Amino acid sequence: MREPTRSAPREGWILAGTLDGRPAEPGLLDELAGIPHVLRLAGELALAGVGRITVIWSGGGAPPELAAIAADPRLASRARLTVAAEPPPGDDGDAIVVVRADRVFHRDMPKQAIGAWKTASGSLTALASLAKVAGDEHDAILVADRATARRLAAGAAAPGGIAAELAAIAAAPGGIATADVPYLGFTTAVQGARGRRRAERRLVWSLRKSADGIAAKLLNRRISLPLSWLLCRTPIHPNHVTIVAFLCALTGGISLSRGGYLAGVIGMLFVELGSIIDGIDGELARLKFQFSKLGQWLDTIADDLGNIAYTTGVAINLHLAGATWALPLAATAITAFALTQSTQYYLIARVYKSGDLAAIPWAFQSSEFLSQRPRGLVPWIKATAPKLLKRDFAVTLFTVCAIAGRLEPILLIFSGGALVFFAVFTVQLVRNWKSIQSHRAATSVPPPTVVHAGD
Repeated sequence: MREPTRSAPREGWILAGTLDGRPAEPGLLDELAGIPHVLRLAGELALAGVGRITVIWSGGGAPPELAAIAADPRLASRARLTVAAEPPPGDDGDAIVVVRADRVFHRDMPKQAIGAWKTASGSLTALASLAKVAGDEHDAILVADRATARRLAAGAAAPGGIAAELAAIAAAPGGIATADVPYLGFTTAVQGARGRRRAERRLVWSLRKSADGIAAKLLNRRISLPLSWLLCRTPIHPNHVTIVAFLCALTGGISLSRGGYLAGVIGMLFVELGSIIDGIDGELARLKFQFSKLGQWLDTIADDLGNIAYTTGVAINLHLAGATWALPLAATAITAFALTQSTQYYLIARVYKSGDLAAIPWAFQSSEFLSQRPRGLVPWIKATAPKLLKRDFAVTLFTVCAIAGRLEPILLIFSGGALVFFAVFTVQLVRNWKSIQSHRAATSVPPPTVVHAGD
């Protein structure tokens, strides 16, 4: 495995105006999936760690006024955006992320290209002077030293200018370092209204994640993604969606507690609806860069309270039907569940500095674990089994059980899962205690103050 040899770039250039001999489309201020195109380009760079972003405007006419974009809280809290006619000065060896404004691309493209730059080994005689995602079509994100980036910017306005520069760089010593295409990765050129609609569709459908559970892939995303596409043009915030999803689960729990078959079916259908809606908040956040620690915590806590609500409703329904064991079992399972989740809350709040349970790297629900794509039957089973414990699959299975008139499996499966996960998580906690302490010590030390000239 190649070891990192260079630091990540902190500066990015968005090439706009005239590209490949024609005005770049979409325009910087054209709306794409609910936000201006330039905000999306700059936002993706900012999320990849780029703190200084310059829109380099070439060709005729004046650039659009971008002061409102630069001041937008979604960008201003992460990066500084300016406009210039020429690339900004600096050391020729500085790493620059170069972005084509006439492209729409997958959100993980900048991170992939930056990763290739950091680990680029190049030829035996020289480091690669440019890095990108593999494939000729993936020319939207290019990471290079400042001297090479200037060449790209200088040739961008001419027909085939960037392609010609890439060909020359590929033939030179060091060549081009490449990264794998991310999950559902894409790069597309955009021309006209039809091209924008096609690009929007690709943006929305690429919101799926490799860590998605089984029901999310087969059912939930097929409903939530079209809804997110509609909602992205409205003032609805992801946190509003999270609250609606919780209210669906709470309504489902109340309905279940009324007792009887019909109440059970209606209750679990409400819970299933909430599970589907629950995917929309994250989709909207990724589409419109409406991320927040509050949103993470709200989503995490709402999911857990929703689980407790419908489990309690199922237990009461069974108790009313004469199952005297239901309430004691539910109380035991909910206690174990609460202990596990509260411990995880402590870890993500104090150690991993997040509001998302997936931030715990050694847990079964971490993004790294659930994103595995193993080969072979046994590794596949090990990687897939935890997805059967994910909320989306469990709720869908429980809804089927309710329609079949059998609420007992819902309580038994939830209780068994809660108790087993409590035991497994406790073992994991003990095994990983040293790494937890090390991580906490590392993150508790304040980073050194770095002053950038001109910032």
